[in-house]
Amino acid sequence: MEMGQWVHTKYMGKHDCIGFVTSIYPDFKRCKLRVTQCENHPRMKWLEISFEDVLPNHDALTNQELNSLIDLALATYDKEWFEKLTAMVLKEQIK
Repeated sequence: MEMGQWVHTKYMGKHDCIGFVTSIYPDFKRCKLRVTQCENHPRMKWLEISFEDVLPNHDALTNQELNSLIDLALATYDKEWFEKLTAMVLKEQIK
């Protein structure tokens, strides 16, 4: 599990939710998500889940999603995350 990683999970075992990791609690094998989409719970903003509750997600990030994450990295003064995200942008531009 990594900061900024997009994940797909099932809220209460049945509602599809998508978001990105904002905090990691490795001792508890849990993470906190900033929810961007949640079926039947469109106003949900945050969700804490177990690593085991993460479902495989094969969708690549869009440019808009990458830019939003870069803005968040800047707002939180997370230099390492910012550099990782900008490297992803450069890698996509080279393709």
